[in-house]
Amino acid sequence: MKNIPASAPRDTAQSLRRSIEILKALSAPMKRGFSLSELSRMTGLPHPTVLRLLRHLTGLGMVAWDPATKIYRLGTLTFELGLAAAEHCDIRGLCGDSLDRLQAETQDTCYLTMRSGFDAVCIDRREGASPIRVLTLDIGSRRPLGVGAAGLAILDCLPEEEAETVIQASESKLDRYNRMSTDIMRMLLQETRERGYAVCGNWVTLGVTAVAVPICIEDGRPIGSLSVSAVSHRMPADRWPGIARALRAEMHEIHRKLQGPSSRPGYGG
Repeated sequence: MKNIPASAPRDTAQSLRRSIEILKALSAPMKRGFSLSELSRMTGLPHPTVLRLLRHLTGLGMVAWDPATKIYRLGTLTFELGLAAAEHCDIRGLCGDSLDRLQAETQDTCYLTMRSGFDAVCIDRREGASPIRVLTLDIGSRRPLGVGAAGLAILDCLPEEEAETVIQASESKLDRYNRMSTDIMRMLLQETRERGYAVCGNWVTLGVTAVAVPICIEDGRPIGSLSVSAVSHRMPADRWPGIARALRAEMHEIHRKLQGPSSRPGYGG
């Protein structure tokens, strides 16, 4: 038997983590796909490393490559795995009625967002009925936790040290989100803690304000959030508490379905 270098497990784990980072970058909303340079910038990995991993992922069907345009996209295997996962974890189905009720009550666009590591991923939404609709998140789009109200609500549920780690890890990704910075993220997080629900207005998307509350499992850890978003003139500050109450009511209903806690300090009032 050949001797296996002691560093082999560590190298394998590192390659796996980096491959997952590339797949997460490819899931960002960009219909045309991404170039090698864009993926290198988004992941912070060197071009040769990204290219090597992309070749492996392409061979496995996880990534598709167009040789004419040299653009990479998620492959068919990722779609198939997503469908299989959805059958075992139907969080969209569990929360669908809540989204319907929120949209009917508010007449604004409502989102279901789930935590994925240091990111928040939109997995479902209901479009608003008002003449001016806000669609700031596509289903499947990914943002760092703390960017937008949906991510802030999740971030607020984390222990303080873990939340700070998330904020610091997001710093290199914030330049594509309008005026967002780590300092602003910390300010918005403090406001969320004082207010009891998350609000983000004009920091990520100009002219848009959103209100959000978290969805937590039995041990109090956040798995996602519910949010309502509208053009800012439809979402003045005096409307926020009413939106938050509607979100909390659906949060409690989802907790009941998850057989988790019906309330959490700061959110259950």
